[in-house]
Amino acid sequence: MSYQLSVISYQLSVISYQLSVISYQLSVISYQLPVISYQLSVISYQLSVISYQLSVISYQLSVIREISTKNPTICFFSFHFFL
Repeated sequence: MSYQLSVISYQLSVISYQLSVISYQLSVISYQLPVISYQLSVISYQLSVISYQLSVISYQLSVIREISTKNPTICFFSFHFFL
């Protein structure tokens, strides 16, 4: 009987330790979630900036294309100006 009680006591201490580890892990996750959320918002902003830049580049290329059909010499200089 005494042996069983000591085994149960040991098992309870192991469970207690595991619960404290889980509690710590949950607190770390709780800290990480807002950080991840912030990082995602930054990435979202960066993607919108990239999207805007791509649309500007697309517009610039269309202008260069239009210029090149009218005057091929100006096209070369315009292209380097936009870059």
